[in-house]
Amino acid sequence: MPILPIVSGRPVPVVVVASVCLLLLATASIMALNSLSLAGDGSFYLLRVLGTEHVFGPDARVLGNAVRQAPVLLAVRLGLTDTHLLAVLLGVGQLVVPAAVWSVALALSRAQSLAFSAVAITAGICAGTTWFFSVSENVLSIPLTVLVAVLLWQPQRWRWGHVALASAVSTVLVASYETAALTGSVLAVWATWRAASSRSRLERFGGAIVALLSSVSAIHGAAWMVAARGEANAQSLLLDMLTVNPWGLYVALASGFVLIYALTRRADGRLRWISYAAGALGAAVTTVRLVMTSHNVFEASFDAYAARGGAVLAAFVLELFLFVLWSRSRSPASVPVSSEAPVGHGDRRWPLLVPVLFVAAMVFADVQALGRWSTSLDDFRAEVDTAVGVVSIDDALPPDRQQAVWGWTGSSLSLIVRGNASAGVLVNTRPTYDPFPPSSAREQLADKYTWRRSLR
Repeated sequence: MPILPIVSGRPVPVVVVASVCLLLLATASIMALNSLSLAGDGSFYLLRVLGTEHVFGPDARVLGNAVRQAPVLLAVRLGLTDTHLLAVLLGVGQLVVPAAVWSVALALSRAQSLAFSAVAITAGICAGTTWFFSVSENVLSIPLTVLVAVLLWQPQRWRWGHVALASAVSTVLVASYETAALTGSVLAVWATWRAASSRSRLERFGGAIVALLSSVSAIHGAAWMVAARGEANAQSLLLDMLTVNPWGLYVALASGFVLIYALTRRADGRLRWISYAAGALGAAVTTVRLVMTSHNVFEASFDAYAARGGAVLAAFVLELFLFVLWSRSRSPASVPVSSEAPVGHGDRRWPLLVPVLFVAAMVFADVQALGRWSTSLDDFRAEVDTAVGVVSIDDALPPDRQQAVWGWTGSSLSLIVRGNASAGVLVNTRPTYDPFPPSSAREQLADKYTWRRSLR
């Protein structure tokens, strides 16, 4: 008997797939509508996009940022100047688009319950731990990487739609995040193997494109990683991974491993129930940790920033897992599809609730923190509109009302949320980075850009 089932007897029911997709898309939409795109460095990114009317961000991630910032740039070209709506559109690119990519990957993986469950659990981990710092480019690059892996895993031969989608996604991944040096290498080897072993001319063509683009992304990522040696951002990413920070992400990752194991044929009887219990306990611990963190919006944003490395690790492990499933399905010793029981263990389909409940638990903490984020942002906006000139944030707001404030973006956030061009500018007392002198803040954004939504 194989350790892992290759393909389940029945595909995952549409209602299960739709439930997970709805959880991700609804959470992302709610977060975008609450202007969460401005969290962390987000206000500075939006300020630069509006000031230059071009894609903003590191050159190494230009294609990913072009996709994420496309809704804002299109709105600017159409003449929109309401920074509230522009912040929402930035959230669409930063959150809703990644949620949509996860949804496509989930829909394409429904042919096999085990693969679907693994993709769903990984999506839940990434959503619950990284979305509160949605300005990070890997919020999009990770689901794009997973989508290519799911396409390479596909049991059936590729059609033109598969080739077009895989080629488009692989193109964006060429310059989306430097960790493609790791994840892109796996995709390049996998695509080469699939293309070389296929009898379909179309699939060989598509596989060759993915292999080439993935190789370019790996080389490009490695080059930028070498160039970034000594930079604080690169060092913090590595340090967070080495110190297992935030620990809640790694607990979620471990619980995901256990739950996936429980869904395989290898886990029988008492061992299966022990695995379910351990996985559920790990997911509960992570959820409690995230909810506790959400009481401090700044801490939630910082943890989501630190979670970048762990999320990449989760995507990398999922890549390898799907690769193993695919390679085993090609082995002559593989069990035929007709003889494999679904992940629901016979006729019981309730284990398919596992990925649904896991994702629900992960995104619950995101929604919990949104109320505090909105209240804090409204407090900040009110002070900006009543301030005269440049004012220290510490003089304008008490510490318990500064939750929307990041370490250095006070002046940028002030410009984005101002109700009129003559509003004041709140600045960080000891900024960790000074993008421009506070005295020249008004020069960074045209007077036509103002926040039109009234305070609640």
